[in-house]
Amino acid sequence: MEEFIKEFRDYLSVERGLSKNTLEAYVRDLHKYAEYLKKKGINNLDKVKRPDIQDFMMGLKDRKLNASSIARNLVAIKVFHRYLTRQRLLKEDVTSVIDTPKLWKTLPDVLDLKDVEDILKSPNTRLKQGLRDKAAIELMYATGMRVSELVNLKLTDLHMEMGFLRCIGKGQKERIIPVGSKAQEALQKYLEEARPKFLKKR
Repeated sequence: MEEFIKEFRDYLSVERGLSKNTLEAYVRDLHKYAEYLKKKGINNLDKVKRPDIQDFMMGLKDRKLNASSIARNLVAIKVFHRYLTRQRLLKEDVTSVIDTPKLWKTLPDVLDLKDVEDILKSPNTRLKQGLRDKAAIELMYATGMRVSELVNLKLTDLHMEMGFLRCIGKGQKERIIPVGSKAQEALQKYLEEARPKFLKKR
């Protein structure tokens, strides 16, 4: 486990260019996760099941960690498992369908399902502007990014093959955010079909 964490840290540092502070935060989270698994007698990551990860997250909640810290722990675990699966060090990514439980989210009044679907369907994807808007809306819906964070994304922040992006938020805080398949599809379509027309010769 420790060797996997070291390899993952090197991957994020060298190939993904994350800052030292961000790396240290994710590595701390993964060490907590490794210690939890060790106490449960799980010495092989192939033996980890979804309930094990959910129990770990509930333990963080019971320790009164705030919602953003719990979410960061989950992101670290999800990207770690995704990395190991892509490297064929794990057979299956058990985190692929794990989401932060609703009770950990402190949200204001939210849109109902029909309103969300109407917004997602609103861009006219026959136009380049519609492809751009579709990608923007899908990304914000999938990741919870602020508009200011979205418009400041660079191509180098997107890591499509690993299914996450690098985001610089308020106070220049850096984080990595998993991106679902729907948002990836919309983003890829925009990058291939619309963005070159916006850029022209620039």
